[in-house]
Amino acid sequence: MGGPEVLIRAPAKVNIGLEVVRKRRDGYHEIRTLFQAVSLADRIRLRKRRRGIRLDCPGVPGRKEQNLAWCAAALFLERTEAGGGLHIDLDKRIPVGGGLGGGSSDAAAVLLGASRLFGLKPPAEDLAAWAGELGSDVPFFLFGGAAVGSGRGERIEPLRGKVPPGRLLIYAPPFSSSTAEVYSDHRRRRLTGAGERLTLLVRKWRRAGAAGIGGALFNDLERTVLRRHPELTEAKDLLLAHGAAGAQVSGSGSCLFGIYATPRQAARAAGALRGRLPGKLTVARFLPPRLRWGVVKR
Repeated sequence: MGGPEVLIRAPAKVNIGLEVVRKRRDGYHEIRTLFQAVSLADRIRLRKRRRGIRLDCPGVPGRKEQNLAWCAAALFLERTEAGGGLHIDLDKRIPVGGGLGGGSSDAAAVLLGASRLFGLKPPAEDLAAWAGELGSDVPFFLFGGAAVGSGRGERIEPLRGKVPPGRLLIYAPPFSSSTAEVYSDHRRRRLTGAGERLTLLVRKWRRAGAAGIGGALFNDLERTVLRRHPELTEAKDLLLAHGAAGAQVSGSGSCLFGIYATPRQAARAAGALRGRLPGKLTVARFLPPRLRWGVVKR
């Protein structure tokens, strides 16, 4: 088809650490988390259309008007008065309901890609505010790299430094996990209140890098996820038995990740575990901040 288009990657994230600090009066939970963007990514193609929004995303369940990519397009067109509409082709590669932030990343990618497509430069504070309206994790994906998230996860403090040299092996089981249900179950347990473990983890992350931090990974939601999906305990044990320096559930699940010192170790573990674990295994690398990912306009 003719006309300009924008191609953009929407990467996944993992939670290197996730601390549930307290339950808030608004019903959400106050968290502190260390986000890290990884190379497993959806692919999005944006094109202008005369009016309205068209979203093509084969294999993704649910109404298209509830998809975060569609919601981001609608919000962008409303707030910028760009004129015209958007056609979104979404090649979904990040598992849905896996705790990897795929929907949130798609939304951020649409905000950034649409700005480029229409030749607009919304102020950074406006983009951040729109992202926060769309979802708790969306603001992180405007930055990428490594960042500390607080509040509901929408307050972002990007971390500077080199990209860790290690690799991840991401395991996506053949089922999803409900964030709302995991947090609901977690509310019945005593919540941590100090809010300091994340600070210590960030210091170690900066100092030790990916391979050296394996034993320090933590996720306050993991016990709840493993109780709801006991088969994930065996999968985690297998990642550790095949050389992972550390392994844990990402976010509210259902995906697990293991951290390996080298690409070769991660690839070797993936080869050994394929066929033993139902679902999908992906070797991924850590990504730098989004400013270095690039957006291609044709």
